[in-house]
Amino acid sequence: MSKKMNKYAGDQPVAGYDPTGLSQYLGLGRPIDFDQKGNKLAMMCAIFISVAVTLWKCSTGMDSTNAVVSALGYALGFLFSYMLAAELDPDRYLGGFIGGGLTLVAYYFMGEGNILVMLWLLFILRMLNRSSGDRHRIIDNVLMIGSAAWLGLGGYWVFPLLTGAAYILESQIQAGYFRSLYLAGISLACLIFAKYGTIENVLSMSNIIIMAVAFILFLPEIRCADFVKAKGDKNGKRLLPKRLQTMQGYFLMMLFTLTFMHGNAIIPSLMPAVAAAAGCGIMLVVALVNHEVY
Repeated sequence: MSKKMNKYAGDQPVAGYDPTGLSQYLGLGRPIDFDQKGNKLAMMCAIFISVAVTLWKCSTGMDSTNAVVSALGYALGFLFSYMLAAELDPDRYLGGFIGGGLTLVAYYFMGEGNILVMLWLLFILRMLNRSSGDRHRIIDNVLMIGSAAWLGLGGYWVFPLLTGAAYILESQIQAGYFRSLYLAGISLACLIFAKYGTIENVLSMSNIIIMAVAFILFLPEIRCADFVKAKGDKNGKRLLPKRLQTMQGYFLMMLFTLTFMHGNAIIPSLMPAVAAAAGCGIMLVVALVNHEVY
């Protein structure tokens, strides 16, 4: 077997692995296991949130269509915060509920952001830490590069740049996939069509404080990733600590870069991720106090 063919040898599923829905076609797709208590509770919370927010918005005089759309944004923000927390700290799912709650509070004061940002980020993080137990495939790449290109056309030109950086990182870290370098070139080429200078990068002090607190709370996660116990859904192998740490470092770099370059305009869209980071940090402190990490 050639060196290139053996560059990634982790996509043989374990016995009994039975993907459902889109997970059959997405290398980074992870089926929602309703036997897992956290997943079941998160879905129930999302349904409750969508109903409660719809009733609340209607009671304020908003028409039913806009109320449902707004409620869907709240519910998706909660779910994405929960799912991002599962990528950032695969061993402690309760951090996702804290992050989801903080997201709802942030949405109340800031309004809902662009949920496409969180979809893009979720798949980027899964590509780097391989929590699905598989590498990225064609549909995954179309989704990540397509989302970045679309956001770039909307004036958020940093997204194609960060996508290219993520692909380059993925190709160079442990068990990297050599074709990621080609995909990095495609993503960076999207910068040609991106719009520049259309979004003012003014950043308020309150948002700086929120981001700083999330950074501080999350930083210990990088050190504790050495002790990760979670396994990939598909291959059943323990996640590689170096890949997980690389993903966590990229995550912090992404938050800093997007905040610095796009300012207040991007903050509402990043809030599920920021809240997930804070939730993971809080749960890690609890785990350290209870000596549950080492």
